[in-house]
Amino acid sequence: MKLQTLVAAIVFVLCIGLPPAPAAEPADFQRDVFPILEKYCVGCHNADDPQGGLVMEDFVGLMKGGETGLAITPGVPASSRLLMMVRGEVDPVMPPDDAAGPDERELEILTRWIEQGAVGPQGELPVKRELRTPSIKPSPGLVAPITAIARAPDGRTTARASYGRIEIQHAAGDRDSNLTTEISDDQLGKINSLAFSSDSTRLLVASGLTGAYGRAAIYATESGTLIREFVGHKDTLYAAVFSPDDAMLATAGYDRTIVLWNANSGDLVRRLTGHNGAIFDLAFAPDGTVLVSACADETVKVWNVEQGIRLDTLSQPEGEVFAVAVTHDGRHIVAVSADNRLRAWRLRSTRTPRINPLVATRFMDETPIVNFAIAPDDQSLVAISESGSVKRVRTSDWQPVASLESLPESGTDLFITTDSRQVVISMMNGQVVSRPLPPIESLNTSRSEDELQPVWMDLGDATSLDESTLRLTLTQAGAAPDSLTILDVDRNVSIKGQIGQAGEVDLYRWPARKGEVWAIDADAETESRLDPIVTVLDAGGEPVLRVRLQAVRDSYFTFRGKNSDQISDFRVFNWEEMQLGEYLYAAGEVTRLQMHPRGPDSGFNVYPGEGNRWTYFGTSGTTHALGEPAYIVRPLPAGAEPLANGLPVFDVFYENDDDPRRLAGKNSRLLFTAPADGLYTVRIGDTRGEGGSAYGYRLAIRPAQPGFRATTKPISKPLHPGTGREFQVQIDRLDGFDGAVTFEIDGLPDRLVSNFPLTIEAGQRFATAVVWADPNEEGWDGEIEPTLTAAATINATRVERQAGSPGKLKFDPSPAQVIPIIKPADAEIAAHENWTLQVRRGETVSARVLVQRRDGFENEVSFGKEQSGRNASQGVYVDNIGLNGLLIVAGASQREFFVTADPTAVPGKRSFFLTAGVDGGLASHPITVEVLP
Repeated sequence: MKLQTLVAAIVFVLCIGLPPAPAAEPADFQRDVFPILEKYCVGCHNADDPQGGLVMEDFVGLMKGGETGLAITPGVPASSRLLMMVRGEVDPVMPPDDAAGPDERELEILTRWIEQGAVGPQGELPVKRELRTPSIKPSPGLVAPITAIARAPDGRTTARASYGRIEIQHAAGDRDSNLTTEISDDQLGKINSLAFSSDSTRLLVASGLTGAYGRAAIYATESGTLIREFVGHKDTLYAAVFSPDDAMLATAGYDRTIVLWNANSGDLVRRLTGHNGAIFDLAFAPDGTVLVSACADETVKVWNVEQGIRLDTLSQPEGEVFAVAVTHDGRHIVAVSADNRLRAWRLRSTRTPRINPLVATRFMDETPIVNFAIAPDDQSLVAISESGSVKRVRTSDWQPVASLESLPESGTDLFITTDSRQVVISMMNGQVVSRPLPPIESLNTSRSEDELQPVWMDLGDATSLDESTLRLTLTQAGAAPDSLTILDVDRNVSIKGQIGQAGEVDLYRWPARKGEVWAIDADAETESRLDPIVTVLDAGGEPVLRVRLQAVRDSYFTFRGKNSDQISDFRVFNWEEMQLGEYLYAAGEVTRLQMHPRGPDSGFNVYPGEGNRWTYFGTSGTTHALGEPAYIVRPLPAGAEPLANGLPVFDVFYENDDDPRRLAGKNSRLLFTAPADGLYTVRIGDTRGEGGSAYGYRLAIRPAQPGFRATTKPISKPLHPGTGREFQVQIDRLDGFDGAVTFEIDGLPDRLVSNFPLTIEAGQRFATAVVWADPNEEGWDGEIEPTLTAAATINATRVERQAGSPGKLKFDPSPAQVIPIIKPADAEIAAHENWTLQVRRGETVSARVLVQRRDGFENEVSFGKEQSGRNASQGVYVDNIGLNGLLIVAGASQREFFVTADPTAVPGKRSFFLTAGVDGGLASHPITVEVLP
C-alpha cells in the first residue's frame, strides 16, 4: 500500500510538472546595456567615425548593423555577431588589439538582453552620463588654475572658479558674517565660464565632462544653492550666458551646437546649428534680439534669437575665434582670435539677414588673443594674449592706446570694474591680479599742439648760381673745397652743378625758419645721365625726420610682384580688412589704396587710378617682389607715442629719388617743412652712385607754391540724338596742393545737357564730364567749341586756370546704335531724367540700365569693368561686375546693376552716368548719386 501511494505520487508530479524557475530580470538597454557598449565599443563605433560602418552610440545604429551585416539578432544570442566577436568565436575579435573586453557579468547582461528580444530604450538616451576613465590624483600642494571670473552688475559681488569649486565674494557690509559663499559639488568639473544675472542674484556656470556631456547650472548668489541644471549637450560647455532680461540663457561648447533654454522652467527652446568647430564664446546684444557666437571654425555667426535663424557669418578671422561681445550701445560686434588680431564689425543684421561690415582690424600681439572685456563706459576694452600681454583699445577708433603691465602667467578670464578704472584678470597659476585703467582721454596719442603750421612765402625771383663759381669763391678766400665741402647759399636759389665723379655728393646749406615750406627740385640737365636723389640734413649732418609711420596691419604681396610704376592689381594678403584711402608701406615706398579689388581675378588699384603710381610722404616708387612684406600704416602726430600693437614703426626722412607725382620723370621733387629755425643742407647725388662730366644737374631751393595745371582730353566723335559723349578733365597737382578743383563750361548751348560744374575731388587727379543731346535735337551748323575754366581755393586765395575745351562739338542726326538709359530698379520714370539714387555709406543699392537698339543692332553692349560707373565720387562704384564687367548680352535690352558706397565715401551728391562701349562711347543722360551718412 505504501509502495502504491509513492508510485502514484511520482506519477502525479510527473504529470503536472515541476514548479517554474523564477523569470530572469529584464535587461534594460538604457540602464544595463548601453553603459557596457559605451565602455568598450563606442570609442571606435560612433557617428563621427563608425569603424566597419557600425554605429553603437545609439540604439538605431546598433540594430542597423554594419558592413558585415546585422550585429544583433533579437531573441537568438547564439546568432548575434556582436556576442560571437566578443567571445572570440568569429574574426575579428572585439575589442581589438588584446584590449580588455566585457567580463562574465557584463556578457551575461548582453546575452540576457538579446535573449529577451533586444528591446530598445524608452525615449532618448540621457545626455548626462558617467565617463569611465582612470582616477588620477593631483600632486600634493598643486595650485589649481583660476579658469573663470565674473563681476555682478551691482558691482558688489564677484566670483572666481577653479576645478570643481566656485568662490563668490560679497562686498563688506552686505552680510553680517561670512563675506564668501563657496560652491563645491561633484558635478562642477572644469568650469569654463561664469555669468551673473542682471539682478546679481543668480550665477550661471558652464562646465561639463569632456567627451561625455555639457552642463549649465544656475546657483543662488547669496546661498550657493543649486537652482536649476541644464543638460543637453554631448560634450563640455565653454560658454553660458543670460539674455538681457534673464528670461533665456544660451549655451555652447565642443559639440558645435548652441542651445537656447527657458531660464525659469529649464525647457529647451531651440537649437542653433551651423558651426563646424567648437564654440568658445557667446554674447547677446543689449536688446536681446541678436546672439553672436565665436567658433574654432574661424568665424563669428550672428543669430536672430526669436526666429532661430542665422543672419550673417563673419568670416574675416584667419584663426580660431576665442571671444566675442557686442558693445553696450549695440552698435558693434567685437571678437579676438588666434591670428593675433582684434576685429570690430558694425552690427546691422538684427531681424533679417544683412551684411555686417567690418570696420576695424587691429594686430595686437605676436601670439593669439585669448580673451577681452569691454569697459562699462564703452570707451575702451582690454584684451589679453597667450604670451601674457595686456593691451587697452580705444573703441572710438579701435586703436590700441596702452600696453599694461604684462602677466607673469597666461591669463584665462577678465572683467572691468563698474567704474571702468580697473581690469581684473585671472591666471593659470591660480592668482587674480588687477591693473589700473587711467581715463581714456589721458591716453590720447595725438599731440596737435606740436604740429607745425605751414608758412608760405613769396621771395621774388630766384638767384641763379653755379657750383663751380661757388667753389672758386671759396678757393680765392683761401679754402680748399672738395666734394664734402658745404656750400652756403641764399634763400630761393637755382644752382647749376655736376656730380663730377662716382660716389660724389654736393652739399648746399641755407637758412630756414620754423614752419616754412620749401620745394627742392633736382633735375638732370639735358643729355645728362644723372638720376638725382636729394636728402635734407640738419645742422649735425643727419637726415631730417619727416614722419613716423605706425603699422596697423601686416600683409604681403600675393600672386605677383609690382614694378615701380604700376597702379593696378595690387594683390595683398588679407585685403578684405583694408580700407580705401589707407596708406600701404612696402620697402620704403608709401602708396595709397584707391579702388577695391573688383571681381575674382583682381587686386587693389592705387592712386591716382590711372597713369603712373603716386607715392606719399616724399617716398620714391620702387619694385616689389612676390611675398614681400607690406603694411597698412598711419602717420603718427609729432611727439605721439607709437600704438601698442606689436607692429613696426617706420621712420621716413626728407629724401626723394623720383617725383612722387611722376610729373618730372626720374627727377627728384621734395617738399620740406622746416621743423625749427636753423641751417639746413640739401645733399644731391646720383641714385646709383655714378658720376662724371655727363652728370650735370639743376637744383632749385625755392618757396613752395601750391597750385595746379588743368588739362582736358577732348571729344572726337559727333553727338547723336538721345546720347552723350564723355571726356576727361585732369589736373597736375603742384607743390603739395591737394584740394578740390571745380571746372565750369562756357559757350555750351542751353539745350545741350552737361554735368558741369564738375569737381575733381580733393586728392584725386581727374573727373569725367558728359555732354548729352536730347532725342529731339536737330543739330547745328558747323562746330561748337565751348571753353573750360578750372578754379580752386589755395591758401585763402581763389586760383583760376584756363583748361582748354571739350573739343569741337559736331552733331550727327542719324540714330545711335544704342541709347543707354538709367532707371530705378523698382519704378518706372520717363527716359532721360535726372533722378537721384541714394545709397548709404557701407551699403549697396541697385538700379537698371536699358538700351534702345537701332534696328539691326543686336550685339552685346559693354559698359566697362571697374571704371564702369562714370564720374562716381571716390569710394562709390559699380559692384558685382564679375569677369565680364557691366554687360548687356546680345539681344537683351536691360539688366540690373549695383552701386556700392564704401564706408569711406564722403556724403554728398554727384553726377553719375554710364557709357556704352559702342561707336567710340555713347553716354547716358546723367543722374545724381547721393551718398548718405
